[in-house]
Amino acid sequence: MSKSRRRLAVLTAVGVIGAPLAVVATAFACANLAAVKLSATNASPGGQVSFTGRNFNSNAAASAVSLRWNSRNGAVLLETRAAAGGKIRGTFNVPSSARPGQYIIVAMQTGPNGRIASGTPGRAPLKVRAGSSSSVVAAPVSPTAGPGTPLPLVAGLGVLALALLGGVSTMALRRRPSGPALAARP
Repeated sequence: MSKSRRRLAVLTAVGVIGAPLAVVATAFACANLAAVKLSATNASPGGQVSFTGRNFNSNAAASAVSLRWNSRNGAVLLETRAAAGGKIRGTFNVPSSARPGQYIIVAMQTGPNGRIASGTPGRAPLKVRAGSSSSVVAAPVSPTAGPGTPLPLVAGLGVLALALLGGVSTMALRRRPSGPALAARP
C-alpha cells in the first residue's frame, strides 16, 4: 500500500470516528440539567434548610418537584411546583432521625408524558452534624445558582479523544522498517 493511500485511509478513519464523537459531545453539552442549590452545606437533625432550583419543567401537566431524602425513593421532604422559567424555591426540615453523616437531597419530577422529566433529578449534598437545629450554617441563595452545563468536561473529553486519534494516526503513518533493519535492532 502506498504512503498516500495509507494516509488517506487513516484520515478517513479519523473522520468516521471523530465526526460522530463531536456531534454527541455537542448534544450532551447543550442539555439543560436540573440543578438544586441549598442554603446550608451543614445542618443538624430537625434543622431548616432553604433551597432554590432551576431547569425544572414548568408545564402545568408536569408533576410537582419532589425533594427526597438521600435517594430517588427516599422520604419526601417537600413538594413544590416549578414557576415560569423552571425555577423552584422553598424550605424543608432535615429529618429529626437523621444521624451525622453525608446525605444527598434529590429533586425528582415527572414530565407531561408521565416519564421522568428531562434533565432530572437535580441533586445537592448535605452534611448532617450532631447538635441542635440552631447550628445550621446558612449561605445566601441565588435563584440562578447551581452547576452549569458540563461544557468544559465535554470539550476536554472531545479534545482528549481527538488527540488519541491523532496519536493513532501518527503511529499508523510512521514508516516501519522492513526486513534487515528489524534484525539489526538490539
